[in-house]
Amino acid sequence: MPTLPAVHPLQPRFAQAITGALALEAAIFDQAAVLAVALALVLLSLLGPRWSPVAWLFRRIAPPARDLEPAAPVRFSQALAAVFLAVALALVLGGQDLLGWIVAGLVAAVALISAVTGVCVGCEAYRLLLARRGGGEGDLRADLGLPGSGPWLVVLTAPGCARCEPVAREVERAAAGRQVVRVNLAEHPRAAALPVRSVPAALAIGADGRLRSARAGRLGGPEIAEVVAAV
Repeated sequence: MPTLPAVHPLQPRFAQAITGALALEAAIFDQAAVLAVALALVLLSLLGPRWSPVAWLFRRIAPPARDLEPAAPVRFSQALAAVFLAVALALVLGGQDLLGWIVAGLVAAVALISAVTGVCVGCEAYRLLLARRGGGEGDLRADLGLPGSGPWLVVLTAPGCARCEPVAREVERAAAGRQVVRVNLAEHPRAAALPVRSVPAALAIGADGRLRSARAGRLGGPEIAEVVAAV
């Protein structure tokens, strides 16, 4: 099953709540088996989402999504959780109980904070790392595959995004003849480093390739007009 480039915005919080609760239970009651279950669930979500019971359960209770969230930062966050859970489990099984449970407690705290607040710590770490490597800031022409000499109006889209096409048409109407480029996250994953947290998103990119304006979430006439005016 191919990995989708975007996910339901509530799915990471749902998974983080489960991971955090299991890691907290394991640390409080000194249960290495529960910690192993938490690690297994994270690995299934990361490596085999088709067989993930967490993803299966979420699909059956989740409300329809108006927007989608880029998947690359979420997967990076899952990888970080898997690494730290594996380290905690190895320490506990190796006889370093106190250190292992401290690591497990930190995983629980970060996961539960992310689940409650919606601020994904691992996702923000991904964006920061990618930005430091040259993505998400500076010249974005190569990352977004922008043609011609610009400036550009861009609509960031993803497969399965129901609102992307209507928003793209609204941007095209507001652009009054200017070219509007649709950038698919599946084809340009480095676009996940941009300072937008959901798709669809409307972007104004200057002739130098730098981001001039970005709006996501509720994209109505005023928000779209603001992005169009930025070019």
